[in-house]
Amino acid sequence: MRVADPAVRELLWNGFDAVVGEMSLLLKRCSFSPLIREMLDFSCGFLDARGRLVADSHLIPAQAGTLEFALAGALARTGPLAEGDVVVTNDPYSGATHLPDLEVFMPVYAGGELLGHVATVAHHVDIGGVSARNRGAVPGHREASRDLYEEGLQLPPVRLVERGRRNDALWDVVLRNVRDPESVEGDLMAQLSACRRGVERLRELAGRHGAATLRAAADDLIDDTSARAAAVLRGWPEGTVTATGFLDGDGLHYDEPLRVHAAVTVGDGRMTVDLSRSAAQTTGTFNVPWSSTYSGLYYALRCFLGPGIRQNHGYMRHVEARAPEGSLFRPRRPAAVMSRHMAVQVLTDVVFRALGELLPDRAVAASHVSFPVLLMHAVDPRDGASRTLMDTVGGGGGARRGAAGDDGIDSYTSNCALMSAEVIELEYPWRVRACALVPGSGGSGTWRGGLAVRRDYELLADRASGRVAAEQRRPEHAARGAAGGGPGAPASAMVSRAGGPWEPLPYDTSSLSVRRGDVVRLTAAGGGGYGPPTAPSAAPSHRADGDEAPRDVEVGLDRRGGLAQRGQQRGAGLGRGAVGGVHGDVDGGDGA
Repeated sequence: MRVADPAVRELLWNGFDAVVGEMSLLLKRCSFSPLIREMLDFSCGFLDARGRLVADSHLIPAQAGTLEFALAGALARTGPLAEGDVVVTNDPYSGATHLPDLEVFMPVYAGGELLGHVATVAHHVDIGGVSARNRGAVPGHREASRDLYEEGLQLPPVRLVERGRRNDALWDVVLRNVRDPESVEGDLMAQLSACRRGVERLRELAGRHGAATLRAAADDLIDDTSARAAAVLRGWPEGTVTATGFLDGDGLHYDEPLRVHAAVTVGDGRMTVDLSRSAAQTTGTFNVPWSSTYSGLYYALRCFLGPGIRQNHGYMRHVEARAPEGSLFRPRRPAAVMSRHMAVQVLTDVVFRALGELLPDRAVAASHVSFPVLLMHAVDPRDGASRTLMDTVGGGGGARRGAAGDDGIDSYTSNCALMSAEVIELEYPWRVRACALVPGSGGSGTWRGGLAVRRDYELLADRASGRVAAEQRRPEHAARGAAGGGPGAPASAMVSRAGGPWEPLPYDTSSLSVRRGDVVRLTAAGGGGYGPPTAPSAAPSHRADGDEAPRDVEVGLDRRGGLAQRGQQRGAGLGRGAVGGVHGDVDGGDGA
């Protein structure tokens, strides 16, 4: 260890986490859009002078896992950043995620020496493109993007602020190309404020302990994490295991599923994942930038490493991905990537399944990867303003030995909080008629899969138009069970017009238009069960019409009540560690 005093070393390690945590609280409090302040769709981090992740905010693994890639891409284009510089990018082919996620980096200097960079990444309400909040993932939608140019404004790494002076020309370009400039500007300013707070706090630490000690502590933290991760990996059986999963389609075409195949090799303290037998690059929106491919693998390994492994570059260095250029997980510019999240979730689940084969005592059933999303534009009759609602509902987590699956969560690398009904009704011309867990939606088993959430939205404006997306609607792609457990229920999307019967929305829906009083229903997929059911009648009835199905038979098990409430509670704070969060460790013991 470079820092001899263990007390100082531990203090600084926790200090790095505290700095990033304070950045996150500030960004949440200063942001304008509910997508950030309520659903917490953002991440913060601190990277050392070599561009290695030292600490992150434990919010959205899909974002945090790309920070090293995005910073490297930014510095390769802009060169070293001077004190007072701020660079922004959303270029998926320079290390970012997808265009709505703006990644902002600011250098940290103390006494003229570079300590590293602070970072924020946040999902903005709009970044231009063929439609507001373009997701591009609705089956057959005529506005679904076919390449990156249709997905919105591309920002190669560029200085948003230069030596403390705002680049007004760049701000004008960004705000002129979005439909809600007030929210975008406010959220981007919140990101800047969070970065400035991070710089301030790190300088305070350097002033108290010395810049050299701070740099040494970061090195020690990364090396310690690396050593711990390597020790765990060397204790695993060596060999190669494979697993396969499928997406319902590619975001544009649903005539055949999209294949996700992983060959996971563990040996010599490393995990290598070969994705060469996955689908080729598509004309749809599910292509995954290389940085996002790694973020899914980072998350999967982190969960199986167990407790005591901190979230930083130390464990990430033990992961290697392989995929040919022009494939689903390593596309060529300008392939559309707006909905890369769908494929990343399936990739994560596939790696979970492979590692469960290698480590059967840590095997878990699959969590849902349905990600139902509602994107509807309407004129609010209360003030005449145009507003676009984006909301998602949670699904079921996979069960594991000793614990039922979590209910109503945004699983794996996503981890967004559920937006409350009160916020939706305050901000948008919609009424949430119902928000409930779906009995029987979790897969049957000794420990049942997590339950899905169903939410009904009634339009209060004259009319609204937009689209609805949900993966995992095909029953054959439902969340798998493990060790004899049953699969979860598939997702669904329906509409009731003028009080009429529920009409399923098919994959080939070109668009969705509704009028006042119509109700849209989104139902996520349930999680897989673990272990054989305790009785033959325990198998859930997964009905496609949205009616409630019988509950599983569970003898002598704690059902872990308050599940709908739990989903709301996750949005109230920032230190989330449930399954679907960065701390969702996989183990064979009792669940929390």
